[in-house]
Amino acid sequence: MRVAARPSLRSTLFLALSFALAALGGALLLWLPWMHHGELSFLDALFTATSAVCVTGLTVVNTATAFTLAGKVVILVLIQLGGLGIMTFSTLFFVLMGRSVPVSESLSLKESFAPYPGVDLKPLLLTMVAYTFLTELLIAFLLWPALGEDLSREGLFHALFHAVSAFCNAGFSDLPRGLTSYRQAFYLPGLIALAILAGNTGFPIVFEVLQRLRFRGRKRWSLHTRLTLTVHGGLILLGGLLFLFFEKNRAFSGLSWSQKLVNAFFLSISARTAGFSLIDLSHFGEVSLYVLIFLMFIGACPGSTGGGIKTTTFGVLAAAVISRLRGYSQPTIFRRTIPQDMIFRALTLAALYTFTIYMAHFLLIFEAPSRTFALSGTEFLARLFEVVSALGTVGLSTGITPHLSPWAKGVLIGTMYVGRVGVLSLAILLTGLSSRPKEFYYPKEEVLLG
Repeated sequence: MRVAARPSLRSTLFLALSFALAALGGALLLWLPWMHHGELSFLDALFTATSAVCVTGLTVVNTATAFTLAGKVVILVLIQLGGLGIMTFSTLFFVLMGRSVPVSESLSLKESFAPYPGVDLKPLLLTMVAYTFLTELLIAFLLWPALGEDLSREGLFHALFHAVSAFCNAGFSDLPRGLTSYRQAFYLPGLIALAILAGNTGFPIVFEVLQRLRFRGRKRWSLHTRLTLTVHGGLILLGGLLFLFFEKNRAFSGLSWSQKLVNAFFLSISARTAGFSLIDLSHFGEVSLYVLIFLMFIGACPGSTGGGIKTTTFGVLAAAVISRLRGYSQPTIFRRTIPQDMIFRALTLAALYTFTIYMAHFLLIFEAPSRTFALSGTEFLARLFEVVSALGTVGLSTGITPHLSPWAKGVLIGTMYVGRVGVLSLAILLTGLSSRPKEFYYPKEEVLLG
């Protein structure tokens, strides 16, 4: 029997280490004069470090001009630690040293990254780390000619920075104008999109593919893989087509049809927690911003470097609704019945996620100057967009982040932490509740719905 691991220990350690790492990174960026150029406030340094650890990508200063090479290296290390997971590195250290890992931690890691039971922890962790570093190095090598003239050392660092940032879905760029200079290109956006997909598709799928290549006896792909890839691919296709339809004569004007296709599908891929953009989002219409909010809300796949409620959560909820509309008493998908406790978990996660967005958005609006709706312009949507981007660890912005007050920046820092730890794990941690269901029932009684 597979025992469910309690997430409280891992969530507590992850939250504590994330706080400590962000504080250390912020202190290094602020107090060491060779880390930054000009003036840098404590809050801006902490915001940058938190955004890197939480692999969000929201910035209050220009990464390329505000930090020196040493400062960018610190940011890069924070992105790598945050992307692969601080707890993953710490657990791997104990495994390699021959130390025993707590049962709860071992089960938690296996359930997070292995698509089926019976996987040894050491091969799992070694495969994860090897896959991460090899993919990042390969992408960096391929990016080097596009970002460095005559294969310069500076170009190599740009390539490595973007490879790690893209794979970890961080969205940081050390170029002064980000990737906006490449909106008419094909090679670089294609490689960045490939790195994003390699990071946010989820390690459970990668592990299952590797296992199938090694052991050809497995006859059927797991339900997790089939559901994940179906939702993953469907959202990329839907987002790309919608962006192309709404922005072909606005944000994409002046581009050829092939360039419009590249920009539309690049944004559709990046919107699900990566945060890169080839075109300034201030040129997009409000309808497209709502599409982006929808994609950021769903986010990446489980066991990946991305955030959001995850593709499987959306898939399970969609399957439950469709099954109910078709008259089935049990939610089904791909000729498999989804357990009721999984439906409840998905509903709880989506509800907590939505409530967190509402509260964070309320705090941002509450802090803003009180104006009538007629005079507020698009401030309501812009702040909502910023909150969803922070909670989903995406990093896309309409451009208001650097102009926010210290209060608003603090709210976004907290929102990024919540998004990285996970709203459900954090709720269990704060309330002291157990993730294991209690097997008792009260008498049933119906209420009116709808």
